[in-house]
Amino acid sequence: MTSDTLSGVRGLQRLALVNPFSKAVADRLLLALLAGLGTGAMGFVMGFMYLALEDALSELLKSLPDSVMAIAGGADMTTAAGYYTGEMYSIVFPFVVMFVAASSTARAFGGEIENRTLGLVMSTPTRRTRLATDKALAMVVHVLVTVGLLSLGVLAGVLITGIDIKVSGILSMGLALALVSCAVGGLSMVVSIVTGRGVLAILAAMLVAVVAYVWSSFVPLVDPIAGLAWLSPWHHYIAPDPISNGLDWLSAAWLLVLAVVPIVASIYLFRRRDIPA
Repeated sequence: MTSDTLSGVRGLQRLALVNPFSKAVADRLLLALLAGLGTGAMGFVMGFMYLALEDALSELLKSLPDSVMAIAGGADMTTAAGYYTGEMYSIVFPFVVMFVAASSTARAFGGEIENRTLGLVMSTPTRRTRLATDKALAMVVHVLVTVGLLSLGVLAGVLITGIDIKVSGILSMGLALALVSCAVGGLSMVVSIVTGRGVLAILAAMLVAVVAYVWSSFVPLVDPIAGLAWLSPWHHYIAPDPISNGLDWLSAAWLLVLAVVPIVASIYLFRRRDIPA
């Protein structure tokens, strides 16, 4: 790609042609930063909230039925680690990070197909496999930025308040969160490539995430099918309780497989998809 070829191209379009990876990272970096800072602030405040509610939590939680506690991932919220899991890591944090992941891949493929900007990039010597891989890696960067800022906020709140949560537990929970979010991002990548629709890809991926959450939360309460909870990726994320017990490597390996498989499938599909000019 020569300077003459780029003479009429400016800004992010030029970046897309010269370095698709940097362009893909830049596209959703602001979203990742805002999501990370917002959730990090929430994680910081939760430490002070736990200290304020610690004495009352035990009596309050005794009156709640199992179905309500299932919404919080079945965590023991009388402990600091369980409180963080129930209040933040079971619902709020994962859905925020999953949205960042799904939005990243949906914008990188479906959004650019809809805007007919991907065809311009395809006119360069960049191989399709490299292009798809760069965009998938950009999604991973967005997830890591969000989870990193989120974890820093939680860590700061824990250290200042002195509540009983280990740094290794926060790191383990962050890694599990990143893995399950990348799986959702991979699914969004598949849908965006197949349909060429960015918004549809986000909606489809987030709908699957909601179904996985409901399955993991409520199936264990139904005795005949309680053993099927493992079918949900959410179960492998939250059930091992990484913040208290450390990372369960078998569950982490399974989440890694669930993230890698749709990304590999997406690269295969992208190589064969007709991209409008």
